[in-house]
Amino acid sequence: MAKIRKRKIRWNASGSPGVIGYKVYWAVGDGVNYDSDFAEVGNVTEIILPDDIPAFPLFRGDIQLGITAVTGMGNESEMMTTSAPFEFLAPDPPIQPMLEPLEDFFIRDKTPREW
Repeated sequence: MAKIRKRKIRWNASGSPGVIGYKVYWAVGDGVNYDSDFAEVGNVTEIILPDDIPAFPLFRGDIQLGITAVTGMGNESEMMTTSAPFEFLAPDPPIQPMLEPLEDFFIRDKTPREW
């Protein structure tokens, strides 16, 4: 499995009564809105991408994020937005690694090196 660098996004909690959680929306490029893909993340003020949102796109490029506060009745706040370049793709691995024996080698004084 490849290793990718994760990103943390955090925000300050809504001060409104009745808020039970938050939604995180995203759009590739820009133009995030209430019709964009989203995930309900619960009553937290930070998440780790992509770990905390399994449906989050794993790709290389700019993503605009939107975060809303949600009440128990399902009402949502205005959307706070931010954008950042993401790189959630690992490079291709090296091709055909080979292990070759080496002849005994000498250090400068021409004596064999002992390991």
